[in-house]
Amino acid sequence: MRLMKMKRVIALVVLLTVAGVAGFARPSVAPASPDSDPPSSNAEAFAQTTSELLHNELVAALFQEFNETTPENVEHGKQAISLIFNNSNRDMRLIGVFAPLLGGANDLPSDSFENRSLIKALQGQENRSVERVGNQWYLRRSFPLSNTFHASCVLCHTNFTSQLFTNNPGQWVGALTIRVPIQQED
Repeated sequence: MRLMKMKRVIALVVLLTVAGVAGFARPSVAPASPDSDPPSSNAEAFAQTTSELLHNELVAALFQEFNETTPENVEHGKQAISLIFNNSNRDMRLIGVFAPLLGGANDLPSDSFENRSLIKALQGQENRSVERVGNQWYLRRSFPLSNTFHASCVLCHTNFTSQLFTNNPGQWVGALTIRVPIQQED
């Protein structure tokens, strides 16, 4: 019992660290002006490497949550994940159309990139784009999510049944989207 509590504390620290880094990280240089050129290939490559690290960290956090989910703590797990993947954090989101991904409107696509990403994700495909949001250039990526990733998925998503996936053999349910600011070179 004590070991289980220790694992949960460690998992919470990891999740909060990932959320803090992704949610509060700010570019160290001034954002691009509205008339700036697209980022250089070097700046884009740096953002690509950063996005790969972020993706790995988020997947690890999700699998930590999956591994700790039990029938007794499902509601706690839903709330914990919802604190990380929420509409206030534009840098990492879970999107989908099969409620409850996060519940409410928290999981709905919010812009054209996320709409395209969801369409592709429901076919098992990734998406990638370099685009300017406001005055900042971003590398944006999405990764398809499947109900088959972990047996614990159905503990939180009780609607993820074989009937739901009749015409969806990959059991694709949505996407993990991330965005990384691209630092403009001086």
